[in-house]
Amino acid sequence: MASAKTLLGSVLGRFLFTDSRVTQVHERSRVFRQIDCEGPALKGQGWTPGDKVQVFLPGLGMRTYTPLSWNEERGATSFLVYLHGDSPGASWGRDVKVGDTVQFFGPRRSLSLEAGDAPVVLFGDETSFAVAYAFRTAARRDVTPVFEVTEPDACVPVLRELGFEGQSVAREPGDAHLARLHERLREAMGAKPGAALVMTGRAQSIQALRARLRGDGDRATPKVKAYWAVGKTGLD
Repeated sequence: MASAKTLLGSVLGRFLFTDSRVTQVHERSRVFRQIDCEGPALKGQGWTPGDKVQVFLPGLGMRTYTPLSWNEERGATSFLVYLHGDSPGASWGRDVKVGDTVQFFGPRRSLSLEAGDAPVVLFGDETSFAVAYAFRTAARRDVTPVFEVTEPDACVPVLRELGFEGQSVAREPGDAHLARLHERLREAMGAKPGAALVMTGRAQSIQALRARLRGDGDRATPKVKAYWAVGKTGLD
């Protein structure tokens, strides 16, 4: 018997959610799948790079994603799903198949760039691959990302396809890798004078790296969007 939560979500979905259908599922690596969706309701949504959608997972709740792309004329979008552990989003990403219905709220504003064509230096992790790609392709910005990743071998083929090969640093016990991330960010910002600094991904890493950059005398105010935090739920 369906739970009350599932029934409520199904009822609300008829009125509040955007409906789409999965048209393709791409195996990008053992920890990433790209989900392509299409549907008439996706046309003319006014998506901008960095916007988010909250996918409704029946019986599991909501999971937030930043679309890789959005074709408003065709009514099509794509998500890069990180298959991390046994979280609701990872479970859905492993099980979803062509023909499945996908319902979501959005797109809604989450992280946006200032007008202009200034280059972007972006810090993030596996949850940030999509926003970096969207900024580079849809916003047509010069994006230099610095990613922290848990499984480099599983991330390399995905980053290569997205055009970001060689721009990741492996996580280390006790966050020992933060020193290398700090150095990579300093190098990227030095090579791109006037670049906008965007910091995404894990809240604890963002906080630590901001402190290090301020210690360097950097007084720039980065755009910040923590997608998750150790020991907390509900960030998006």
